[in-house]
Amino acid sequence: MVRHAGRRKEAFDRKLKRSKRGPVVFEKGDLVQVYRSDLDYTFKTERKILPKWSIPLRVVEGG
Repeated sequence: MVRHAGRRKEAFDRKLKRSKRGPVVFEKGDLVQVYRSDLDYTFKTERKILPKWSIPLRVVEGG
């Protein structure tokens, strides 16, 4: 199973590199969600019930 996941990741990475997409730029007024990656590397019990994604937030300054 781990080997399969590694192959899928490699295929995804190759596809991403071929797409030549630039950095994501958010405009003022866009809705975004923030991912809490700090919950990925903790062993606290509360991480199981806390949401990893924030509620939708509106961008207040454009990039």
